[in-house]
This record gives sequence, C-alpha cells and structure tokens, in this order.
Amino acid sequence: MKKTVGDFESAYDLEYKAQAGNDEAKLANEKKNDKQIILNEDQLEAINTLTGNLLILASAGTGKTTTIVERYLNLVRNQGYKPSEILMTTFTNKAAKDMIEKISKKTDKLPGWAGTMHSLFLRILRENNSVVSPKGQFTLITDDYDKKKIVKQILEKNKINTREDFISYFMNRIARFKNTGVLPGELDDSAISGEEQEAELENKLVEEIIDDEVIFIGAKIKNYGIRVYKEYQQYLQDNNLLDFDEILLKTYELFQKYPLILEKYRNKFRIIMVDEAQDLNVVQIRILNLLEDNNLCLIGDDCQNIYEWRGSSNELVFKFDKSHKKVVLKENHRSTANIIAGINKAIKALDFKIDKQLICTREKGSKIRIEGMEDFNSEINYIASHAQNLIQKGVKREDIAVLFRTNYIGKQVEKVFRRSHIPCHLSRARGFFEREEVKDVLSFLKLKVNPYSMPDFERVSKIVEGFGRAKLEKIKEITRRENCSYIEALSFIKEVTKDQALLQELERLRFLLKSDEHPLKAFLVGLKYIDKLNKKYEYEEYKLEEKHENIRLIEELFKGHASGLEGINEFLDELIELDKKEKTKDKVILSTIHSAKGLEWKYVFLAACNEKVLPFYKDSLTKIKKDSELRLFYVAISRAKDFLIISHSARNDWKELDPSRFLGILA
Repeated sequence: MKKTVGDFESAYDLEYKAQAGNDEAKLANEKKNDKQIILNEDQLEAINTLTGNLLILASAGTGKTTTIVERYLNLVRNQGYKPSEILMTTFTNKAAKDMIEKISKKTDKLPGWAGTMHSLFLRILRENNSVVSPKGQFTLITDDYDKKKIVKQILEKNKINTREDFISYFMNRIARFKNTGVLPGELDDSAISGEEQEAELENKLVEEIIDDEVIFIGAKIKNYGIRVYKEYQQYLQDNNLLDFDEILLKTYELFQKYPLILEKYRNKFRIIMVDEAQDLNVVQIRILNLLEDNNLCLIGDDCQNIYEWRGSSNELVFKFDKSHKKVVLKENHRSTANIIAGINKAIKALDFKIDKQLICTREKGSKIRIEGMEDFNSEINYIASHAQNLIQKGVKREDIAVLFRTNYIGKQVEKVFRRSHIPCHLSRARGFFEREEVKDVLSFLKLKVNPYSMPDFERVSKIVEGFGRAKLEKIKEITRRENCSYIEALSFIKEVTKDQALLQELERLRFLLKSDEHPLKAFLVGLKYIDKLNKKYEYEEYKLEEKHENIRLIEELFKGHASGLEGINEFLDELIELDKKEKTKDKVILSTIHSAKGLEWKYVFLAACNEKVLPFYKDSLTKIKKDSELRLFYVAISRAKDFLIISHSARNDWKELDPSRFLGILA
C-alpha cells in the first residue's frame, strides 16, 4: 500500500532523509562492478539441473547461496520462468535478504516469492483470509513474552506451579504438537485426576534442556501437556490470534480442506527451492508434499540438523537421497585444511548420515588446539586472556567468537569478559520487539485490526490512568455477555465506572481505535503516549531517549504504508521479516552453537567441551542422541575460518568433569 500525500510523518515532527536515491546509486554501482563468479563442476551441475526433483547437499562453506542465486538466474534469464512462478524459502530472514541482495546485483527480475516459510505462508493465509478467519483479520503473537503470559494464566487456572521452567516446558510442548501436525481435537486429556494435580508439587524434578536452557521439570507435570495445549489453542481462537507455529498448521489445514486453493498454488509455483531442508518440520514437509509436482529442489546438509527439539527432521532429505537426483557440493572455501580435516572426522563419526567428504580449497593453516584446564573458572579466564592477546595484536573483536552449549555457560563467560574489560555481545539479549514502548505501540495497531484480541486490549488499557484489573474483568464480562469485541464493549463503559475523567479517557480510546486518523498519530499524540512516557521516565534521561529512538524507528518502518486497516495489517506482517538489530560491531561474539549456525569467524573458541555438557545428557547416551549432539559439535567447529581452540575443564565448583568423547574424534 502506498502512502497518501499529507500522511502523518512523526510525533516528533522530525524530517527523515530519504535513502532511496543513495540506495539506487549504490545498487547500480554494485551491478557495474560485479565480477564474474567462477563456479566449480558440482555447482554447475546443480545450476543446470532444472527438471525433476533434486537434492543439493551443501555442507558448511561450500558456496550454497551462490549456487541458489545462480540457479534462480538461470531459470529467469535462460529458461523463460517468471519471478512470480518461483517459490524460494529460507530458514532465516537474514538468509532471505542476503539471497535477494545477491540476485539484485545480477538482474532486475527479483523473486516475487522469496523468504522464510512463515512469511510466505502467512501471505497465503492473508490472501485467503475469508476462509481462514471468519471473525476478520487475525493478528500474530509476535514474541515469547505474550505466549508465556497466556501459558502462565492457563497454569494458574489449573493450579499448576508457574515456575519459569514449567512455563518453558509447556511452551516447547505446544510448539512440538504444532510442528508435528497434531491438532488439539486428536488428543485426550481425560486421564488426569485431581489427586495427580495436587501431587505434582511433590514430584521429583528431572533435568532437561530446551532452547539451550537447562530446566528442571517433574515427570508427572508432563501429563498436563495435552490439557495446556488444548486450552492454549482455545485462547488463541477466542481472541482471533495466531502464533508462528500456527501459521504453518493453518496453511496445511487450508490446503487440505480446500483442494481448489491448493491447486491454484500448485499451478502458480512451477519451481520450488527450499534452503536448509534439514530443518524442515513435519508440517512443512506435509505442505511441500502437497505443493510439489516433480519440481522441488531441496538444498541442505543433513549433518546440520540441530533443531530436533523444535520438531525438525532429516526425513525429506533422506527420502530425496534415495529417490531423486543428488548433487554434492564438496569444495569448502571457508576453512583451512586442518579445520576441514577435523570437520570430515566429525562427519565420519556420525551413525546416521549421507556420506560426504569435504575438499579444502585453502592453505593448511594452524592445527586445531585442544586445551584442558584445572577448573571451569580457569578455562574461562584462559579464553578471555587469549582473546585479549589477539585484540592487542590487531585482530578485530568481531572476528572472534566464543561458542558454548548452553546459555548458562554464556552468562559465565560474559561476566569474565566484562570484568576483563573486553567489549562483547552475548546473543539472545533483549530484542527490539520485547521493549515496553514497542509492545505498547504495536498492541494499539493490532487492536485496530483485531478488536477481539484480549492481550492487546489489556496492554493498551493499562496506558489509561485509573483503569485497573477489576475494570478489565468487567469489560471481559461485557464481551461475553454481548458477544462483542473489546472495542464494542467500550460502548458499555458506564457500567464499569462512574469516574468522569476515566469515562472521558476511555471514550477517547474507543474513538481513536475506530477513527480513520493515522494510527501512530492516534496513539502517540491522541492518546498522549509521548507525554505519558516523558512523565514516567522524567528522571531517567538515557532510558527515555532510547525509548523515543525506538518509537522513531517504528515511525520510519511504517512509512510507505497506508493508514487504513489493510496498511496496518501489511505493516504488522512485515515485522516478522525484520531482523533484530544486534549491536555487534567491534565486539567479541558470545553465542550458543544453535545461534551461531550460518555464521563464521576467523577465530573460534569452543568452551566447556565436557562430557554431559557437549554431548548433553543425564544418564545414558543413545545412538540417536549422540548423533544429535555430534551434529552440534560439527556445526560449532565448522564456524571457524582460520583458528579453532577447543577447551574443557576437570571440574566445575565441586563437580568433577570428563573431557567430551567428541575430542577423541579429532585425534
């Protein structure tokens, strides 16, 4: 949607300099200076195999993105395919932008359907919203904070302990149900008794790892996974909400229920290319099975399947390996020969894999170093000291990374680095969309689009002075009684309060939510949000300026969108493709192995490479679990370009530790 003349610019009356002209000049210059890429035989074979299903096996550093880009260019330049006929999916927003940027340097025929599966399938749901969401436009739960809040309410209702570990467990369980295509109606939770519910507090806690966090969960409490999932899904339905996993599930349901809609997209996408195919979950695989018509190209590396706890599977990659043409990209351009030798040993040690042997195109380089320390503190201090020495010798901080298995280890590393005055960035820091002022603005926009969303109404109503929990409960009662939205419920506000000032504020809120005024102006100026922010943080100047800067960024991002409901919806949907900007320049990177996937550094330290840490397990290690952890080890060591140091320690506090069995693989 294009912005109309005279549209609202900013609550701060600031003029932003247009970057479009500069960007076009830069792009033209890049196209002019773009050099001819030299492709190897494997890449050429993949690029020129254009009929039938195809598996491109691309290990770390083998020129995968270049191959995908050149294959696309071959299709649109030489084979007569239109950009709109090619579906290209990636695993991350960053990968999608990188791919599109590389394509833009070569041609003006940019892909019409390129992005993450979530963003592309969301687009399909929006195009078919009348059958997907009869209540009107749904809105998305955009961060874990909102999901946690919903799960916590459900646990409280069921008298289940709301400790953080339990909430994390149930959030993961819900995601697993969805990513494996299990619907609430297919599950039975009638076996749980009231006595078991009371007894769960006494239940012995068991150590598990979810999303790189070590948590402690009771065996009996796991029985409530089905009930919590059902109530969570009912909550989403009542509030016309979808979470990210629901995007995939709804798309699969759409294609199953409406064959004509499926046929429309099968005919539309003449070519389908799927990057990071080893990370596909069950629902994504089912969707691709419905869409593909002997025109599916999978690109991936079975050895980099490290998201099983999210439901990802090598199933389709292994199936293609046996049933369809396969091209293996073997030449590694990233790492030195000594590091490649270690990577090949890790691949060979896997029990379940597609056989491959990487070929190094670089010099031999330094040997992989394995360092054993007396204790964990000595190990971290060693890493910090070594990093400091590298920096003093002129190595850029951003060329150094410290990788680890769990977030707990990362927090310990960060403490030592900060104590040593080494600038560093710990991944998973608080994101842009988790900030108070950003959530407030977005909740107002979401409520305009989806007036049935209780979480967004609750957040917006808190901004109104004098509107507390008791009044919110009365509004909820009105929505149930009148079977109406939260905005419509504000018409009955005189039933809630007699306070004239509060009545006036709530009337203004209702008017602004229903008005055609620019939504950001309505919220920031009409609802006096800027004034309230200034008052709240009057004595915290630095924090206040940061909050104003975040609001300015929201205003900048909204530019180019119409101020009506359709424009707001487009803006909100685009936010899922927005990268979380992390300030990593001139800082040493501290990251879990999962978060490091797809990245590379000249100098890599792999910390705490101990048994029961990497590999992580409690009592025993099955072949499947061993392979899962070994794939993580493979991903970690393949991030290193020039130097790799792996460390371990003999004890951590009172606990004695053994070196990881994976270290023996490199010997």
